[in-house]
Amino acid sequence: MTLTTLSLVNVSRDFGAFKAVRDVTENFAPGEIATIIGPNGAGKSTLLNMICGTLPLSSGAITFGGKTVSGQSGDKIARLGIARKFQVPSVFGSLTVHENLMVSAVRGDLDVIERTLEIVGLTNDRNVRSADLPHGKKQWLEIGMALSMKPKVLLLDEPTAGLSVEETKATARFLTTLKGQVTVIVIEHDMAFVRDLGARTIVLHHGAVIASGHYADIEENELVRDVYLGRL
Repeated sequence: MTLTTLSLVNVSRDFGAFKAVRDVTENFAPGEIATIIGPNGAGKSTLLNMICGTLPLSSGAITFGGKTVSGQSGDKIARLGIARKFQVPSVFGSLTVHENLMVSAVRGDLDVIERTLEIVGLTNDRNVRSADLPHGKKQWLEIGMALSMKPKVLLLDEPTAGLSVEETKATARFLTTLKGQVTVIVIEHDMAFVRDLGARTIVLHHGAVIASGHYADIEENELVRDVYLGRL
């Protein structure tokens, strides 16, 4: 039997007559890396907002560790072990990289902080004020802040937004090292990055899942091609 950390069952969200997410059912395994892709307006961010509790469900249920979490506050869901990094970096600009991690790390655990600095490639920037970091490293720092909370599930909303090609590749490299340690769910538009992750890929279109499988299979899916080429 396949173990499940996070489960979405017929999850939907309506905004009046507009159905942003339609009956999404997906299971995420412990330590799995998964990506969610789809055209603008497909419902990706809405789905992430429901998982982390910032947006209520219209119907369906979300379970985490076998317990229903849909309907609970975002703060409580975060404390249970679901951490999220938003698209726009939000760090404490007046604090150093190390100090930012001290704020977010569980009980200020120095060992966790050191491991996190190494994972996200910021060991040599530990004493740099986060306001002075280039955009790419601010993205990495915020991922690190979420990781230092030692979550069971890490939600990443377009973590490569504004990154260079090399920074994007570096992000893919360090995220793949997390496989088996934490369930990572990534929303992304950069298909080269999604290809580098080589993970299970879920495709949303008009709020519904139209395909789910390994990226290599998704890339050859004619329906997905039609959606991305605007033929549907």
